[in-house]
Amino acid sequence: MAFIDDLDTAVDDLGKTISFLGDGAKTSNDFSQSGFIVPPIPGADGNGLPSSKVPSHRIAQNTRSLIHWFVPEFGVVKMYINPQSMTYNHQKKITQERTKGGFNLQYWGEELSKMTIRGNTGSSGIEGINVLEQIYRAEQLAFDAVGLTLAADSAAQDAASSLVTLGGGALGGAIGGSVGSLVGSAVASTLFGTDTASSALAPRNIPSLAQFAFGVEMYYQGWVHRGFFNSMNVTESADKLGLFDYDLEFIVTERRGYRFNYLPWHKSAIDGPSGEAIPYSFSKLR
Repeated sequence: MAFIDDLDTAVDDLGKTISFLGDGAKTSNDFSQSGFIVPPIPGADGNGLPSSKVPSHRIAQNTRSLIHWFVPEFGVVKMYINPQSMTYNHQKKITQERTKGGFNLQYWGEELSKMTIRGNTGSSGIEGINVLEQIYRAEQLAFDAVGLTLAADSAAQDAASSLVTLGGGALGGAIGGSVGSLVGSAVASTLFGTDTASSALAPRNIPSLAQFAFGVEMYYQGWVHRGFFNSMNVTESADKLGLFDYDLEFIVTERRGYRFNYLPWHKSAIDGPSGEAIPYSFSKLR
């Protein structure tokens, strides 16, 4: 019993040591950098930036980090062909005008960030390009189902309109030509609850191509980038037979989450290189 009590005490002490995300985090499993469970950004309390709240000597976990894409209407796709380089371009929109009294500056905020993803499909060959291309143009594939639904609705509207027109005309002719339109409206109102069949069967809340295209999300090491693809280039050459180079341009409309150091040789950015202990980001690998 004494051994179990000591073990429980050690586990509690370990939980307190690595509880750097708040009072709710008790184990290292609460801190996930997979992107699906995004850790909260360490909050600034007025005494520093959020990065100043990231502690050193965290327990490291040796895991493979894959990029995951969330594609609307299709779900999550793993990007096994991780890129060889990723370029993040951030820019502020500031206009400047020279006047006699000096420069007139106007700050418009930040431009949308641009992410350039470059890599090689390696042994996956052209099939790797097929996967990337389907992620790139997923909104076109998703809209196929919407297009079929709209076509079916259009056919139903035509059939209902013909039914109301022919039925109303026949009844109106039997009763009297002057009341044909009234009878047709009465039939439409009885069957569809409106004066015309087309307005009753008209589709509503139709998703657009933009809705599908702008809902793509990229998960990588705690960061979640939401946005849309702007371009895709594929290079095939005789010098690298069977290998396909690709580059994707992804425009970021929203970024969530927080990214931390992930390699054993990474050091803390806030403790500095001098001190009693070497300020590595991780105390050990496990």
